[in-house]
Amino acid sequence: MTARTFPRTTATLALALALGALGVSSAQAARLELTVQGLQQAQGQLMLAVYDQPALWLRGKPLTAARIAVSATGAVTHVFEDLPEDAEIAVSAFHDTNGNGRLDSNAMGMPVEPYGFSQDAVGQFGPPKFEAARLKLIGTVKATLTLN
Repeated sequence: MTARTFPRTTATLALALALGALGVSSAQAARLELTVQGLQQAQGQLMLAVYDQPALWLRGKPLTAARIAVSATGAVTHVFEDLPEDAEIAVSAFHDTNGNGRLDSNAMGMPVEPYGFSQDAVGQFGPPKFEAARLKLIGTVKATLTLN
């Protein structure tokens, strides 16, 4: 690096670090206002997971997740902030009524706790595919999910 390019490189790096510290980003942030309906019991916790990659859907690490204490029946709304703008996502949810942190199932593998997916997607002989539950994030998206 020559003596001439060093100050320019340093200035560019300093500007990039300053913008990063201020939270300035080239990517826009989207937000998801998710209302989950069908809470039958005022106990346990509602487990939400937002996936942005079909290959990780219900198997890998979600983009983001939330655990919400359930203190009333009916519906609850949770807001996910700073999601990638223009992304395609899918949401899974279940009401962990006994608070053990997992979706309980019977001897045949069928869930015994209420669960649901974005777009109220259903699968045949298993969970729905990512594509059936997919939502497009543009600005603020309001979605409703009903627990089964």
